[in-house]
Amino acid sequence: MKLKPKAYFSLFLIIFFGAVIIGAMRYNAKARLIPLVVGLPCLAMAISQFILDLSKERKKGISGEEELFKGVMEKLIHQEIITEEKREKKTSGVRKRFFMIVFWILFLVACLYVFGFSIAIPLFTILFMRYKREKWVLTLSTAAGLWILIYIAFAVAAGIELYRGLIIDLLMGVQ
Repeated sequence: MKLKPKAYFSLFLIIFFGAVIIGAMRYNAKARLIPLVVGLPCLAMAISQFILDLSKERKKGISGEEELFKGVMEKLIHQEIITEEKREKKTSGVRKRFFMIVFWILFLVACLYVFGFSIAIPLFTILFMRYKREKWVLTLSTAAGLWILIYIAFAVAAGIELYRGLIIDLLMGVQ
């Protein structure tokens, strides 16, 4: 069976994550936890992508490069047709989204510094999801799930003490 070009990268990822997992098995139980937590899901996704790459039908008569070139050319031609007013509107929308992303990232970093992981993760999740107008049930369950996942993965399984935050340190009198 001849591999399709797209499948080569997926095969490389399977070999890479397989090597990471095999290499991690030589570590002690605590040290191998993070490589396994990252490597196993990535290996599973790489295997599923490899299977998808093998099973996808190619369009007859058009190579992958020609299809990509066609898509790029269509986008270029489409952008030339857009009027100056639409370009300005599109640019301002992209700029607004960019600054919102930067704001939320900086807000998360500030929350982590001030409140620590135990408070910042659920607080940030609730504020962000409510800003995006998600339902309360989904918002609260996601915040609780993230807090539980982070606590179990790092505090319980890895034995790492999570950063408590500036406020907690000040309240407890720890400098």
